[in-house]
Amino acid sequence: MHPLLMWIWIPILAVPVLGPAIVGWKIWDEIRRTISEDPLVWEKQIRAFEKKERTRPAPKGAVVFAGSSTIRLWGGLARDMAPLPTVQRGFGGAKVNDVIHYMDRLITPHEPAMVVLYIGSNDLLDFGGNEPKSLAQMRILYDTLLTGLHDRLPDARIVVVATFPSPLNARRAEQIEAVNEYVRETAEDKPWLDLINGNAVLKTPNGEPDRSLFRFDRVHLNKNGYARWAHILRPKLREYWREQLH
Repeated sequence: MHPLLMWIWIPILAVPVLGPAIVGWKIWDEIRRTISEDPLVWEKQIRAFEKKERTRPAPKGAVVFAGSSTIRLWGGLARDMAPLPTVQRGFGGAKVNDVIHYMDRLITPHEPAMVVLYIGSNDLLDFGGNEPKSLAQMRILYDTLLTGLHDRLPDARIVVVATFPSPLNARRAEQIEAVNEYVRETAEDKPWLDLINGNAVLKTPNGEPDRSLFRFDRVHLNKNGYARWAHILRPKLREYWREQLH
């Protein structure tokens, strides 16, 4: 075989061998970052947002969706939330403290009229060596995040979307609901804060997570899951948006 042809065929033949290894390494790297308590593991993703912002600035005064991979992987977010102007800022397998650490680079520069947060599921994840946080720890984290955002954006409405128990983390459902209830109670006397709980549409009639609405990883929503979730979230967010404009 001609030497040039050999160098063309080597990478082609290597794909079936190296492909699964590369995918496996990426999955492991994502898990490693997700279980980490060091926000700096997501620095590269935040810099990517900042680079994008320099070339294609997002609109000011829009609705910033921020949080973990459930926001990051929502491919039809802009379409599902139309006509609301949206800025999508979900990253990695973020935890609450990660959003706290990066809020001044991720959220506040956009001067949003509304901030929609989906965060906390990774803090409560009982998988891959991650140590789930207690309710007391989650209360402190949410208080810090929500107060910090309100201090920086006093005119913005902040909406927390309730954490849902995924099929992988269904055994933590009781703790997850306790955290959601704490956020709901916190919002009761704060006109700038709301909780939307759309978890019912992601469950089977017997109250278990509906696996048909989740991806193969049993953690993230699939297209049908996002569509069902959006059906609950969109009317509420549009209502809040109209109130915010007045």
